[in-house]
Amino acid sequence: MIGELTRQEGVKLFTQRFPYFLVAVVLGLEAASMAAGALRPPESSLDVLTGPQLWADGAGLGLRLTAFVVLILGAMSFSREFSLGTAKTVLVLPITRRQWAAGKLLALLVLATGLVLAVAALAGLIVAVTVGWGDVVREGVKVYTAAQVARHVCAAIGLTVLLMAPLCACSLLIGLHFASSGAAVGVAVILGVILEAAVNLVDAGARYVFFYHLARPIAVVSRLGRGMPYQWEPVLTWGLGVAAVSFAVFTAWVIVRL
Repeated sequence: MIGELTRQEGVKLFTQRFPYFLVAVVLGLEAASMAAGALRPPESSLDVLTGPQLWADGAGLGLRLTAFVVLILGAMSFSREFSLGTAKTVLVLPITRRQWAAGKLLALLVLATGLVLAVAALAGLIVAVTVGWGDVVREGVKVYTAAQVARHVCAAIGLTVLLMAPLCACSLLIGLHFASSGAAVGVAVILGVILEAAVNLVDAGARYVFFYHLARPIAVVSRLGRGMPYQWEPVLTWGLGVAAVSFAVFTAWVIVRL
């Protein structure tokens, strides 16, 4: 039953036009930013652009924009049902409210995963046709091999997909509190701006906010691309821990509210 509900929610998302517009904007801005970065001449020998550095810069921008797309689509998922009156029809069907919420959450997780993969793939393609992939070399010294780079890029993509889960649950929770799609989208965008500003300004408490950890896997690749030391431990401990707790709280809140 949950699988069928997930499929139906996916059909609802992919048969509308505005998600494609949002995705096109994200990928377009990412491509333009990466092209400008690849064409910028280096100011010194220490400023030479490497493949993983360009990938991380482009994928990082795409990820920040993707977070807003997920917030918008998730906020509209429940609020649109209430505003159109279709929620009453769904709730009289032989399904539980938990199954309905699970179907919406899984569909949004699939969409978020697809967006992360699209952002990463586009960034990888642009790197391949501009600066190219390969070893990270600084001042003639090989700092990281191409194999290490590939492993860390794949790890960053996988961890980013996992860290998207609480964002999906949070966006659905927003939609449950507003019967108007416009109000839900407005609150989702404002909340995204507040979270992004908060994690950049509040150093001491930022690690307790799931939004802070969302970009950290790509930030690790960025440090690697610059030939700097990197650590996965904060992502694997605090990052996944805070994400798991946040996901559990938001999901429980959705079920209770629904």
